[in-house]
Amino acid sequence: MRKLVLLLLMLPAFARAQDVARGRAMAERWCANCHVVTSSATIGSANGLETFPALAADPNITESKLRAAMTSRHGRRMPDFSLTEQEQDDLIAYIFSLRAK
Repeated sequence: MRKLVLLLLMLPAFARAQDVARGRAMAERWCANCHVVTSSATIGSANGLETFPALAADPNITESKLRAAMTSRHGRRMPDFSLTEQEQDDLIAYIFSLRAK
């Protein structure tokens, strides 16, 4: 019975598991218009903005900093994509997947 209760408590975390592939697809579709989003830098213009590989390499970049950047207005430069929490999780997972192992 205890195991069942524990499993039920963990279900929301499993439902919100981060999906790196989905994060990459969103980055290539939405973010690449302004940011370089891949390590190969074959897409995206950067426009003087941080690249996703540079964000990933910065040890001071945390999940909360990325989430804040995704949800705050940056003047007219950053459009409001109204990302869901799951979409934010997936983008963050993708960015962190670019960190050197």
